[in-house]
Amino acid sequence: MPEKTIFLLIGQKGSGKSFIGNLFDKHFHIPFIRVEDWAKNIIRKRKPDDDAYIQEVFLAIENGIRKEMQKKQKLVFESLGLSAAFETMLNKLKVDFEVITIKIKADPQICLTRVKTRDQSIHVNISDKQMEKINKQFLDKNFNTDFVIENTSRNNFEIINEIESILNSLKSKQ
Repeated sequence: MPEKTIFLLIGQKGSGKSFIGNLFDKHFHIPFIRVEDWAKNIIRKRKPDDDAYIQEVFLAIENGIRKEMQKKQKLVFESLGLSAAFETMLNKLKVDFEVITIKIKADPQICLTRVKTRDQSIHVNISDKQMEKINKQFLDKNFNTDFVIENTSRNNFEIINEIESILNSLKSKQ
Protein backbone atom coordinates (compact mmCIF):
# COMPACT_ATOMS: atom_id res chain seq x y z
CA MET A 1 0.00 0.00 0.00
CA PRO A 2 1.49 3.40 -0.97
CA GLU A 3 2.45 5.63 1.94
CA LYS A 4 1.43 8.89 0.29
CA THR A 5 -2.18 9.89 -0.23
CA ILE A 6 -3.86 12.02 -2.88
CA PHE A 7 -7.43 13.22 -2.36
CA LEU A 8 -9.05 13.84 -5.72
CA LEU A 9 -12.21 15.94 -5.73
CA ILE A 10 -14.40 15.20 -8.75
CA GLY A 11 -17.46 17.27 -9.56
CA GLN A 12 -19.35 19.55 -11.90
CA LYS A 13 -18.13 23.05 -12.62
CA GLY A 14 -19.45 25.15 -9.75
CA SER A 15 -20.01 22.19 -7.40
CA GLY A 16 -17.53 23.59 -4.89
CA LYS A 17 -14.41 21.52 -5.53
CA SER A 18 -12.04 24.45 -4.96
CA PHE A 19 -14.01 25.57 -1.91
CA ILE A 20 -13.83 22.09 -0.36
CA GLY A 21 -10.16 21.74 -1.37
CA ASN A 22 -9.46 24.94 0.54
CA LEU A 23 -11.29 23.50 3.58
CA PHE A 24 -8.97 20.46 3.46
CA ASP A 25 -6.03 22.86 3.43
CA LYS A 26 -7.23 25.31 6.08
CA HIS A 27 -8.76 22.90 8.60
CA PHE A 28 -6.80 19.67 8.09
CA HIS A 29 -3.47 20.99 6.77
CA ILE A 30 -3.66 18.85 3.64
CA PRO A 31 -2.40 21.15 0.88
CA PHE A 32 -4.85 22.00 -1.89
CA ILE A 33 -3.15 22.26 -5.28
CA ARG A 34 -4.95 24.48 -7.82
CA VAL A 35 -4.32 22.47 -10.99
CA GLU A 36 -6.58 24.80 -12.97
CA ASP A 37 -3.68 27.27 -12.93
CA TRP A 38 -1.64 24.75 -14.93
CA ALA A 39 -4.49 24.35 -17.44
CA LYS A 40 -4.76 28.12 -17.85
CA ASN A 41 -1.03 28.34 -18.61
CA ILE A 42 -1.30 25.72 -21.36
CA ILE A 43 -4.45 26.83 -23.21
CA ARG A 44 -2.75 29.30 -25.63
CA LYS A 45 -5.86 30.35 -27.58
CA ARG A 46 -7.12 26.78 -27.96
CA LYS A 47 -10.64 25.70 -27.13
CA PRO A 48 -11.04 24.01 -23.73
CA ASP A 49 -12.40 20.88 -25.45
CA ASP A 50 -9.45 20.51 -27.88
CA ASP A 51 -8.06 16.94 -27.50
CA ALA A 52 -4.40 17.94 -27.74
CA TYR A 53 -4.97 20.62 -25.10
CA ILE A 54 -6.74 18.17 -22.78
CA GLN A 55 -3.94 15.59 -23.10
CA GLU A 56 -1.29 18.25 -22.48
CA VAL A 57 -3.19 19.52 -19.43
CA PHE A 58 -3.48 16.10 -17.80
CA LEU A 59 0.17 15.33 -18.45
CA ALA A 60 1.07 18.65 -16.80
CA ILE A 61 -1.24 17.86 -13.88
CA GLU A 62 0.26 14.40 -13.40
CA ASN A 63 3.80 15.76 -13.55
CA GLY A 64 2.93 18.62 -11.20
CA ILE A 65 1.25 16.32 -8.69
CA ARG A 66 4.22 13.93 -8.76
CA LYS A 67 6.58 16.86 -8.14
CA GLU A 68 4.44 18.07 -5.21
CA MET A 69 4.28 14.55 -3.76
CA GLN A 70 8.08 14.48 -3.54
CA LYS A 71 7.69 17.10 -0.78
CA LYS A 72 4.36 16.09 0.77
CA GLN A 73 2.69 13.06 2.34
CA LYS A 74 -0.81 14.15 1.33
CA LEU A 75 -2.44 16.63 -0.99
CA VAL A 76 -5.79 17.49 -2.54
CA PHE A 77 -6.58 18.47 -6.11
CA GLU A 78 -9.68 18.69 -8.28
CA SER A 79 -10.95 17.64 -11.68
CA LEU A 80 -14.10 17.27 -13.73
CA GLY A 81 -12.89 13.77 -14.59
CA LEU A 82 -14.53 13.60 -17.99
CA SER A 83 -11.77 12.74 -20.46
CA ALA A 84 -9.80 9.65 -21.36
CA ALA A 85 -6.67 11.67 -20.50
CA PHE A 86 -8.06 12.08 -16.96
CA GLU A 87 -8.55 8.29 -16.67
CA THR A 88 -5.00 7.67 -17.88
CA MET A 89 -3.58 10.16 -15.37
CA LEU A 90 -5.67 8.71 -12.53
CA ASN A 91 -4.58 5.14 -13.27
CA LYS A 92 -0.92 6.16 -13.41
CA LEU A 93 -1.16 8.04 -10.11
CA LYS A 94 -2.84 5.03 -8.46
CA VAL A 95 0.27 2.94 -9.21
CA ASP A 96 2.44 5.08 -6.93
CA PHE A 97 0.00 6.68 -4.49
CA GLU A 98 -3.13 5.93 -2.56
CA VAL A 99 -5.75 7.96 -4.43
CA ILE A 100 -8.99 8.66 -2.58
CA THR A 101 -11.73 9.92 -4.89
CA ILE A 102 -14.46 12.16 -3.53
CA LYS A 103 -17.43 13.18 -5.66
CA ILE A 104 -18.71 16.68 -4.92
CA LYS A 105 -22.44 16.81 -5.63
CA ALA A 106 -24.47 19.97 -6.06
CA ASP A 107 -27.68 20.98 -7.78
CA PRO A 108 -26.92 21.97 -11.42
CA GLN A 109 -28.75 25.32 -11.11
CA ILE A 110 -26.70 26.21 -8.04
CA CYS A 111 -23.54 25.23 -9.95
CA LEU A 112 -24.49 27.60 -12.77
CA THR A 113 -25.14 30.45 -10.31
CA ARG A 114 -21.82 29.81 -8.56
CA VAL A 115 -19.88 29.84 -11.82
CA LYS A 116 -21.51 33.11 -12.91
CA THR A 117 -20.63 34.83 -9.63
CA ARG A 118 -17.13 33.50 -8.93
CA ASP A 119 -13.78 35.12 -9.65
CA GLN A 120 -13.29 34.33 -13.35
CA SER A 121 -9.60 35.25 -13.26
CA ILE A 122 -8.71 32.02 -11.44
CA HIS A 123 -10.73 29.64 -13.65
CA VAL A 124 -10.65 28.53 -17.28
CA ASN A 125 -13.32 30.70 -18.88
CA ILE A 126 -16.09 28.94 -20.77
CA SER A 127 -19.52 30.00 -21.97
CA ASP A 128 -22.73 29.15 -20.11
CA LYS A 129 -23.63 26.79 -22.94
CA GLN A 130 -20.27 24.98 -22.66
CA MET A 131 -20.67 24.77 -18.90
CA GLU A 132 -24.15 23.28 -19.17
CA LYS A 133 -22.85 20.73 -21.69
CA ILE A 134 -19.89 19.79 -19.46
CA ASN A 135 -22.05 19.51 -16.36
CA LYS A 136 -24.59 17.34 -18.21
CA GLN A 137 -21.73 15.06 -19.33
CA PHE A 138 -20.59 14.87 -15.72
CA LEU A 139 -24.06 13.95 -14.48
CA ASP A 140 -24.45 11.34 -17.23
CA LYS A 141 -21.08 9.72 -16.38
CA ASN A 142 -22.07 7.98 -13.10
CA PHE A 143 -18.73 8.14 -11.28
CA ASN A 144 -17.84 5.43 -8.82
CA THR A 145 -15.93 7.26 -6.07
CA ASP A 146 -14.73 6.34 -2.60
CA PHE A 147 -16.79 9.08 -0.93
CA VAL A 148 -19.44 11.67 -1.78
CA ILE A 149 -19.88 15.14 -0.29
CA GLU A 150 -23.22 16.85 -0.90
CA ASN A 151 -22.58 20.57 -1.37
CA THR A 152 -25.92 22.08 -2.34
CA SER A 153 -27.17 23.65 0.87
CA ARG A 154 -24.74 22.68 3.60
CA ASN A 155 -22.81 25.14 5.70
CA ASN A 156 -19.03 25.18 6.22
CA PHE A 157 -19.29 23.46 9.59
CA GLU A 158 -21.26 20.53 8.13
CA ILE A 159 -18.80 20.09 5.27
CA ILE A 160 -15.80 20.30 7.61
CA ASN A 161 -17.41 17.61 9.77
CA GLU A 162 -17.93 15.43 6.71
CA ILE A 163 -14.29 15.83 5.65
CA GLU A 164 -13.25 14.92 9.19
CA SER A 165 -15.48 11.84 9.04
CA ILE A 166 -13.84 10.78 5.75
CA LEU A 167 -10.35 11.25 7.21
CA ASN A 168 -11.30 9.32 10.37
CA SER A 169 -12.75 6.44 8.36
CA LEU A 170 -9.48 6.19 6.42
CA LYS A 171 -7.47 6.16 9.67
CA SER A 172 -9.58 3.34 11.05
CA LYS A 173 -8.85 1.22 7.94
CA GLN A 174 -5.09 1.44 8.50
